[in-house]
Amino acid sequence: MLVVTTNDLPGFEIRAVLGEVVVSAARSMNPFKEGVKSLRGGKSDPEGADHLTKYRMDAISKLGQAATKKGANAVIGMRFDCRQVGPTHIELCAYGTAAVVVQIRPDADKPENQQQQPKQGDQKAGSGSSGQSGSSSG
Repeated sequence: MLVVTTNDLPGFEIRAVLGEVVVSAARSMNPFKEGVKSLRGGKSDPEGADHLTKYRMDAISKLGQAATKKGANAVIGMRFDCRQVGPTHIELCAYGTAAVVVQIRPDADKPENQQQQPKQGDQKAGSGSSGQSGSSSG
């Protein structure tokens, strides 16, 4: 499942827009329960940021599952939203547009900086394109 925050996909053609997909998860605001702080001394857990990233990645995964149920193979324009729900919980919401996309350029799934491009100065010697007249007939 391709999930992107952009509204278009270079190298892909959007064949069908299947509608919005939304997933929501309630999380405790208790930093100890969520694994952000340690129960020993209340210090920040060194893995706390990893826990928070995991929650977002879980939401993206569920968003992909919701899009698949609609028949999509991509989610475009994915966003997160977060709000407090009562005094003890927050809602983490991920949403985007479910779409059917088709790759129209074979290298579209590779970042541009990984595609092989000629480097400056990689000209073959003696190709005659250097503009120098270094031949001597003597």
